[in-house]
Amino acid sequence: MQFNVPQFIEIEDKLIGPLTIKQFGYLAVGGGICFMLYFPLQLPAFIAATIIIMSACLALAFIKINGRPFSHFLINFFNFAIKPKIYVWQRKSEV
Repeated sequence: MQFNVPQFIEIEDKLIGPLTIKQFGYLAVGGGICFMLYFPLQLPAFIAATIIIMSACLALAFIKINGRPFSHFLINFFNFAIKPKIYVWQRKSEV
């Protein structure tokens, strides 16, 4: 009995055009936030906020550093910045 073994399991499926669900989600959330900011903000503030928000969303959606998504890079960066850098080994007592 033969079975098809899936190949390229590291590649996410592109379900919405050339975008994966995760990429589409990042862009949709950024677009939704920009749309909600359109009404309460003046035009110059809206343009500045849109540039910042959409730049962040585009980075999260498309940039990969060393083959890993930018979101993983940010999580690892903040974990490294927050957690202590020195680990002191202590022998565990045997019960």
